Amino acid sequence: MLYVCVLLIFVFFAGVAMTVGEGLWSNTISLLCLLISIPSALVMGLPLGMWGFEQADTDDQYLWYFIFAGQWVVFFAVMLILKELARRASRVRVRFIPQLEMIAGPLMGLGVAVVFTSFLTVTIYFGPRAAGVWDPAKIKDWEKSMLDYSVRPAYQILKATTNDAAEFN
Repeated sequence: MLYVCVLLIFVFFAGVAMTVGEGLWSNTISLLCLLISIPSALVMGLPLGMWGFEQADTDDQYLWYFIFAGQWVVFFAVMLILKELARRASRVRVRFIPQLEMIAGPLMGLGVAVVFTSFLTVTIYFGPRAAGVWDPAKIKDWEKSMLDYSVRPAYQILKATTNDAAEFN
């Protein structure tokens, strides 16, 4: 579980580094795309993964791999479609007051990094835990605390958009 926590920290800092210079407009578009892509992936990725699992006709222990892949395929597909639609709808980048751009741009980038890391946490932690790969009794307290905090944003997004959030409790 230590490696999962290190991966999450790395993804968070990489997300911050990639978005901090993008500006308020680009980061806002990215956050809106994430807010649509994440619930879509979590809700539609499960049936897609189940369908892939049924088509593969493989052992039951590999079910969570298919669900994981289904969620990420749906996430990338929806994200690419939304980003392309946003690019076509807004060919001109909106300019803000420089002071607002300087403060709000990196803050919005921080939000993008938090939400993306949260989605990664949901997909990399809950699927394997439900399949019995992660034993909750063997997770250290600081690791459990980190996972609980990092999963909250995606859980709140899912809870606000669907009634399927009960499965993540």
